[in-house]
Amino acid sequence: MNNPPLESALRGATYMLFAMFLAAGIDVAVKALTADYSTAQIVLLRTLFALPLVLVFCHYQGGLRSILTPRWGWQIYRGLLTAGVNFGFFYGLAYVPLVTAVLLAYISPVLIVLMSGFVLHEHVGARRLLGCTLGVVGVLCVLRPGNIEWHPGMFAILGSSVCWALLSISNRQLAGLESPAALTFYTLPISGALAAILTVGHWTQPQDVHWVLFVIAGICAGGAHFFVALAYRNARAATIAPLEYTNLIWAGAAAYFFWQEIPGGYSLIGGLAILGGGFLAIRAKG
Repeated sequence: MNNPPLESALRGATYMLFAMFLAAGIDVAVKALTADYSTAQIVLLRTLFALPLVLVFCHYQGGLRSILTPRWGWQIYRGLLTAGVNFGFFYGLAYVPLVTAVLLAYISPVLIVLMSGFVLHEHVGARRLLGCTLGVVGVLCVLRPGNIEWHPGMFAILGSSVCWALLSISNRQLAGLESPAALTFYTLPISGALAAILTVGHWTQPQDVHWVLFVIAGICAGGAHFFVALAYRNARAATIAPLEYTNLIWAGAAAYFFWQEIPGGYSLIGGLAILGGGFLAIRAKG
């Protein structure tokens, strides 16, 4: 006997798991490119190669009508936030071990909970505050102020996480006012245009093998968004949101395979605190 709700939840979980695999693909491709290309050029080409898949997503969401918007101020704001997400994280990847970068990025759920209290006036509650506190302690553990391995790129990644949290909050502020296609589409040309401006005078002609990496980064980016959207369409957020943490498994495996990176003890302890805090912040009800 079929169980449609269960089947739908399983589909959603499968889509989310695949999306997180693709997200790790972005991180690996970008990290491999950071030694030879500027952050702006990586953002630009990754955006260009992601655009076709996003256009396919928009087509299935209703075509041109789905991206019409009267809220240009909001769209520009979101595009700049997207640029902040990409520039901060990609810059940090050039200097920070992959697993450490991903761990620091997972402070975003904690920031979203905190910001929802201030911006959306949502009730946070004691459990969520505990999760936020645990996440902040985890970040401090990973950063280890005064540690000789510290690098400003870590703060670039934290800045990227702040931008992502604000972007997520704006999704909720515009819920019911803008279509998912519009919320997705305009972030690309706006952040891409900023990257193009910053690339002027700093362009490096990519090698053939690097073009492949740029294409992989773009396809993974567009695909990850598409499958995340499918995941949330098929299953409740509370069910599949924790599966976003599986990205860390793929990132850890890739970091070891390609760069022989093994996280230190403090990074592991801090990472567990960040993940635990984020999970508690997401799932707690009060």
